[in-house]
Amino acid sequence: RGVPFEGHYNILVNPFPIFPRHLNHTETAHVDQRIALRFGDMLDLAQQLTDYTIFYNGPKAELRSDHAHFQAGNKGFMPIEQDWRGQVAGKVADYGQATLWYLNDSPRTTLVIELPTGNNAKLFDIVYRSLDIQPGEDEPMMNVLAMYEAGKWIVFIFPRAKHRPAFTQPGDANLLSSPASVDLGGVFITPVEKDFIK
Repeated sequence: RGVPFEGHYNILVNPFPIFPRHLNHTETAHVDQRIALRFGDMLDLAQQLTDYTIFYNGPKAELRSDHAHFQAGNKGFMPIEQDWRGQVAGKVADYGQATLWYLNDSPRTTLVIELPTGNNAKLFDIVYRSLDIQPGEDEPMMNVLAMYEAGKWIVFIFPRAKHRPAFTQPGDANLLSSPASVDLGGVFITPVEKDFIK
């Protein structure tokens, strides 16, 4: 059971939470997991759930690829939410009242859009269309975080070369990690207990 949102989404409690409060925001219909047509929905969700950060993990994310969804976790859990302003390396562009920044936070590549309420999502559209689409993929590889505060959205875009690279090593040194939005936000997820203990 979920809470209906905007007539075609259900808000559900995540059964495998990473955050103290962790929600899934799923389409009621089986439709492709793509961000371009749903970015406005992501912003609406962030504006309604101001205690949460909304995230998008790409077309090969956890739920089936034909079931569009976002996730939401309580705001302030990921370090990037507080740290990003201190990592601004420069401004890429202004578009109306929206601003696109890039951060100095290697090894991540991070773009940040500040988007005041009442603006459209055109700047995100421009960034989306400027990123490469890998062969065999339907959209640029990226992870996206969005939060709403002080009358504007803050959107973090992490362009990717691969959807979720897996980092493993042989033998006892093995440590499984498959980084997605939360990891790129600064929280290292270890899905296997022995790796967490390490």
